[in-house]
Amino acid sequence: MLKFILMGSCMTLFFSNWGVAVTLLFFMAFVFGVGMSGFGLGLVNLIQVDLMSYFLSYLSIWILAMMIMMSFYVKDHKSFPEVFLGLGVGMLIFLLVSFGTSDLLMYYIAFETTLIPIFLLVMGWGYQPERISASYFLLFYTLAASLPLLLGILWVNFTDCSLDYFFLGQGAQFSNPILFWLMLLAFLVKLPVYFGHLWLPKAHVEAPVAGSMILAGVLLKLGGYGMVRVVPYIELSLSEFSSFLMSVSLVGGVTASVICIRQTDCKSLVAYSSVAHMALVLLGVVINSSVGLAGVVTIMISHGLCSSGLFSLVGMIYERMGTRSIILIRSLITLAPLSTLWWFLFAISNMAAPPSPNLLGEIYLFISSIGWWGGSSLLVGGLSFMAGAYNLFLFVSTQHGTDSFLSNSMGDCSFREHLVLFLHMAPFILLFPVLSHLFL
Repeated sequence: MLKFILMGSCMTLFFSNWGVAVTLLFFMAFVFGVGMSGFGLGLVNLIQVDLMSYFLSYLSIWILAMMIMMSFYVKDHKSFPEVFLGLGVGMLIFLLVSFGTSDLLMYYIAFETTLIPIFLLVMGWGYQPERISASYFLLFYTLAASLPLLLGILWVNFTDCSLDYFFLGQGAQFSNPILFWLMLLAFLVKLPVYFGHLWLPKAHVEAPVAGSMILAGVLLKLGGYGMVRVVPYIELSLSEFSSFLMSVSLVGGVTASVICIRQTDCKSLVAYSSVAHMALVLLGVVINSSVGLAGVVTIMISHGLCSSGLFSLVGMIYERMGTRSIILIRSLITLAPLSTLWWFLFAISNMAAPPSPNLLGEIYLFISSIGWWGGSSLLVGGLSFMAGAYNLFLFVSTQHGTDSFLSNSMGDCSFREHLVLFLHMAPFILLFPVLSHLFL
């Protein structure tokens, strides 16, 4: 399967027609779907780990196709479209290697290599002059936190003579605080957990819409995925530091939710909402129960689609009005009513309204948090309440109010943009019965 993916991905580099590249990516998604449905092709078995790897690989292909469809302005403006497409496909290859390998060192190499394409996307196609400092901030902040992980991997290889996920989970476990933090620090920053999140708002605000989509949709999931893989090996130390990590997760998530309400930039608000949602992922990993891990997988996949759709909507407004300020963006319901419908659907999905899979993930985590400690469930409920507050704030502030002086430059979505938003929302809704069937 990996050879097929690499061959199909490299073929897109030879097409200057972006429609052909998008078609190939959708064909790859279809082939993944055929393997999933068990039509006898056996493609799922070639994804080496488990169903979580399969879902995240599928999400990577899907989000990259949406990213290219939202970035046709790069081709129209002749802003090096071939290089842009090559960086996107290269990122897809490294993501598929990350999610498809069962070797921890190979995962680390692909995990680090994904920084290069996103670094170049932010620096080369960002909107503001500050994009250069933001791209350096992104690169060195996450790279500095990842270097201890390499030392931890070498330590594990020296101790156990194996880096395979399966053998690490089945082998002897060690209660070593130093090894625990070496293995976990990089994933906490990549997640990102509060206190390690400072690179994320800067990267999102300065990145082009394509960079924000792939960063929020897939790259943030590398941290949660890595923690799920290494936790079985460091489980004894996890019980020692679980109270500290739970405090950071819950208090940091509530703090990030409060910060969301104080934002004046739409893109920064959506970026901070990712920090609040990823706090729930850390919560599920620390609890380390079957229900908690089901919530982790559900939240990661549903957040990838929902946040990517929200960044698409913010990018559409920025292309038309030249601003992302909530103070200046008003009364869109009278200017672009179809766009307002999409804003409403993605806002209520982001606040975990039914029938979104975000609701399913939060129910899983609420149940598992009650089993861990009853008081933690109150903070999980507070996170859900604050999610409703900042999403309603974003929707009401941008869609209602008096007309702005920028109103004349605002038009409704094109067919291509409606298609992108529909292709975000349709699988998002369909995930609810699929995930509930798999995990219940």
